[in-house]
Amino acid sequence: MDFLNQAFAQVGDLFRSMTPGARITAGLLLAVVVVSLGYLFTAQVSGPDTDLMNGVPVASAYIPAMEAAFDQAGLKNYEIRGTQIRVPRGQKSAYMAALADAKALPPNIHKVFDDALEGTGPFTTTKEREERLKIAKEKKLGLILSLMRGIEAAHVMYDSQRKPGFRQESVSTATASVQAEAGEHLDQAQVSAIRHLVAGAIAGLKPESVNVADLNGGQIHYGGNATEGGNALDDAYIGRKQFYERHYQTNILDALTYIPGIKVTTNVELDPQRISRSESVKYDPKATALFEKDESSTATREGNGVAGRPGFPAQQPNTATALAGSRTTGTKEDEEETRREAISVTNTEHQQTETVGLTPKRVTASIGIPSSYFEKLWREQNPPADGAEPQPPTQQDLQNVLAQETPAIQQYVAKVLPPPPDAVDPTELVTVKMFQDIQAAAIPKPGMSETAVTWFGEYWSTLGMIGVALFSLMMLRSMVRASPVRPGAPGRMGVYAEEEEEETVEEAALNRLGRFGGSGRSLRDELADLVQEDPDTAANILKGWIGNAG
Repeated sequence: MDFLNQAFAQVGDLFRSMTPGARITAGLLLAVVVVSLGYLFTAQVSGPDTDLMNGVPVASAYIPAMEAAFDQAGLKNYEIRGTQIRVPRGQKSAYMAALADAKALPPNIHKVFDDALEGTGPFTTTKEREERLKIAKEKKLGLILSLMRGIEAAHVMYDSQRKPGFRQESVSTATASVQAEAGEHLDQAQVSAIRHLVAGAIAGLKPESVNVADLNGGQIHYGGNATEGGNALDDAYIGRKQFYERHYQTNILDALTYIPGIKVTTNVELDPQRISRSESVKYDPKATALFEKDESSTATREGNGVAGRPGFPAQQPNTATALAGSRTTGTKEDEEETRREAISVTNTEHQQTETVGLTPKRVTASIGIPSSYFEKLWREQNPPADGAEPQPPTQQDLQNVLAQETPAIQQYVAKVLPPPPDAVDPTELVTVKMFQDIQAAAIPKPGMSETAVTWFGEYWSTLGMIGVALFSLMMLRSMVRASPVRPGAPGRMGVYAEEEEEETVEEAALNRLGRFGGSGRSLRDELADLVQEDPDTAANILKGWIGNAG
């Protein structure tokens, strides 16, 4: 604490010993130092160093409105780098506030429907509400498409109508206008993905009813299946072929990842038959009885014992009945019936086979390996002698290494591929070639002058503020050192003041001797220097001389 007290006392003595003009100047310089340091460390006066949207890419369609909002708010220290807007870190909130005031913030996907329903009320008709939701869905689909890789901006429009008739079927069509990044064109995979995404978000819409417009190429990809001139990827054969080719290509690359710079291409032949069904029935020659039934019955019939008069006369009317007739024995019949019923079936065996087609039937792979890999193998197999310079391999040496490594690579890759249906050696399906890899020219590093210019261009404002602060400190120090101290002041300052006073007395004596000897400065020159350095002191001296003379 004594040290602080002494320091404060010395500063107070210095300040009281200054003239009013020196006090004002010192105060101003001290204020400049404090303000410069505060502005330097709190306001971040360096150039744009942070992303305004925190890494979220900004579509080019929204950048003009954002620039207009910045200009209207008087914010100039920003930089547009592709899909990013770089702003000073300390002014990020000011830039966001400017965008919010001008309603120029990029739309948020999750707020589209909220904004669409914000203006509705109890008197809003159902048709108007449906139209608002339709527009909101179009905006949301456009924003979702713009988030896809390689897509910069997208706009979607669709319409639905009901056919007249008893069933009243709904027909929907849509158009997606898409702009790819960096002026690129849409490929077939992107077109297919856009179609299916839009169709999946709208009820009753089919992918073949979605047209995709490429805004960069000015080309329209019409809907429809592959047979009607639509997207080739909609064809089942081509789609599965590309899928299996990418699948086996990825597996081979994973297996040969130890080879740098390897190139792999696969070709897949699919079974063109989509579905194959076969059914066979086998009959057993020996039948199996399921049901048997035996029935038997016996019947006996006998004739009458007494018979009337036979003949035609006995049948005439008014004929006397014969009282006595011949007595005879009647007929007797026995009948026996047997019935057998049996139900038998023949054993049968039904076999039904269904085979799904469009599966890989034959897969071939072409593998390209850079020559630098075989050169590295040759150097490891043929190290130079001690103290000898390593020699580069010849082309024949590289071919020998290729012939040595090819069988092992073929066998290794053949395990990844499906076995061929015919009796073919799996290694014959793998082709290994060597290609001459051309080393890309190294990007030249910027020189010292370019680096310095770039660094100064980015941090010139910071350096300027540091220079102002240092200059102010130097000026303040020089003024403090040049300020007179009262004689007999306590502390070290008093000692220094006494030493300086003794030196001043000695110098004054020498100057007086010099004036009398004609070798020193004249009294006139000394008086002029004194008036220039300290006018108040000179005026007091002159007043004293005039008063003494009077």
